[in-house]
Amino acid sequence: MKKVSMLVIIIIFSFTFILNAQESGMKKVAEYPTAFQPGEKIVQAGLGFGMVGVYGDVVIPPISVSVDIVKEIEGFPISFGGLIGIAKSEYDYGWYTDDYTWSYTYIVLGGRAAYHLKLNSPKIDPYGGIMLGYNIVSFNEPSGWESTYGSYSGGDSYLMYGFYGGARYFFNPKMAVYAELGYGFGYLNLGISYKL
Repeated sequence: MKKVSMLVIIIIFSFTFILNAQESGMKKVAEYPTAFQPGEKIVQAGLGFGMVGVYGDVVIPPISVSVDIVKEIEGFPISFGGLIGIAKSEYDYGWYTDDYTWSYTYIVLGGRAAYHLKLNSPKIDPYGGIMLGYNIVSFNEPSGWESTYGSYSGGDSYLMYGFYGGARYFFNPKMAVYAELGYGFGYLNLGISYKL
């Protein structure tokens, strides 16, 4: 089911990208009263729901801060930026002994790139993109087993990737709310954006 959902998202964004490119040709971004112009920077903070690679149950959902800077490449608005996020989960190994819960902390550092659709609107900024990052996973287990028997890498850190599609709605020239769907640091992310 997840593979089908991801495929549908990719197809929709690919189709929209092709239609938009055919309609606008190679016109410059500045000719459009879009919500996000080349050279502008946006900082945003969000809360995610669901996350790839979580051990057990999420107790602190994905919280992230990101920055995007738009560049014009061959007439197309592409944003580049970075993301830092944190989340926490717990796994109860109750079958072993009572009150034996491991806690995992995830700190994600990533780079993002997105294509922004050119709409004739100063309020709406739809986009789709990819992310590549590193998930630093640490854990705590309460029994002292690790200190007795040596280090156990129960939460190995790893390289992670993701893709997302979303939109910002600017309710004034500087402030916006946003929503993103995708695969990576949160399947659904909601938050606020501020244009610098």
